[in-house]
Amino acid sequence: MTLVLVVVLGAVLSLLAVTLLDTVVGEAQRSARGVSRSASFEAAEAGIGNYTAKLVDDSQFYLHYVHPGESTRRDASGTTVAPGSTWTAGATWTYPNGKDAWRSLGNGYEYNLQVYPPDAGSEAVRVIASGRRIQGATDQRVVEARIRPSSITDFQMLANTTVQYGSAATTYGKIYAGIDASGYRHHVVHYGTAYGDIYAEGSVYGSPNMQNGARTYNGSTIRTVIKNPANFGSFITSLVDIQRAATYNGVYLNDPSVEGWRITLQSNGRFLVQPCTRDSGRDFAEASPICGAATTYTVPANGAVYAPQTVIVSGQVNGRFTVASNDDVVVAADISYVTSGDDVLGLVAQSDVLIAQYAPNNLTWRAATIAQTGAWRSWRTDAATTG
Repeated sequence: MTLVLVVVLGAVLSLLAVTLLDTVVGEAQRSARGVSRSASFEAAEAGIGNYTAKLVDDSQFYLHYVHPGESTRRDASGTTVAPGSTWTAGATWTYPNGKDAWRSLGNGYEYNLQVYPPDAGSEAVRVIASGRRIQGATDQRVVEARIRPSSITDFQMLANTTVQYGSAATTYGKIYAGIDASGYRHHVVHYGTAYGDIYAEGSVYGSPNMQNGARTYNGSTIRTVIKNPANFGSFITSLVDIQRAATYNGVYLNDPSVEGWRITLQSNGRFLVQPCTRDSGRDFAEASPICGAATTYTVPANGAVYAPQTVIVSGQVNGRFTVASNDDVVVAADISYVTSGDDVLGLVAQSDVLIAQYAPNNLTWRAATIAQTGAWRSWRTDAATTG
């Protein structure tokens, strides 16, 4: 009887040992697979993050380039374009070879991207990112995201002083009033109509008519959307950078004998430049200047246009560039974009950004503006402006 019991116990223990071994091995395999799947997911997220960074630099990157980690595209004519190449074939393409391009992260994992332009009525780019172990066929993870990058060009006004709009004003961009060098939190005063969010490190005053879901954020709520106050000290350096870029590869309007420059933007991607003098000594924003013959320039590849003197700007923007002055920038007439979402104009003044006295009563203009040490204001306070 004892012998039989020993045999039975031995068999039970052997069975338990085998079962325990299978369990340990299974758990180890599942754990390893979980780590692999988690790393694959992170690789896909890295692909999303990398493409987001591209869109921040160029909001239409998907129409200009095929990302190095993106699958081979085929255009409407049947021509294939390899990853990492320039794309010039418009907003329609397919991926005939599936996920045939993978971008290594250097940690044993890689990602693939497939990108789709915004649908009608949307500004969001759809990005499908797949992550996996390098050359691995298992544990592949897929992440899909719709990305609409925000940038400084979304803002009608960024200022480290209080910003005011009257009841006749209509603003389409976002508005931000920040903190000045003395630590004072500034306000936004808006009595008109606003289609973009209003942010103030201080308070939002007035009774703006908010449209299209736009909201106001004051000092107690602004951190929910803007994590840190804007560093206006960094903007001062940007003027020096624009001057340097204009000197080497841009357009540098450097003539000490000229009092100011009229820049008229054109829809064909060029702009006219005229040297100007003040009319009877009056300010460039008070009276229309007397200007000479025009010279035609093409928007420079690096986007930098700089003048030590005041610049007077108007016209249609076709391209992506910044006009900077070491004095004032005067908006003299309507400014519009030929292609919304692609064209970008920045206006940077070392002193003031001014709406001219002689501008139309109902002025429509669009640009990202910075008044570094002065103010953003209308020469006449009763002008209705749409920005």
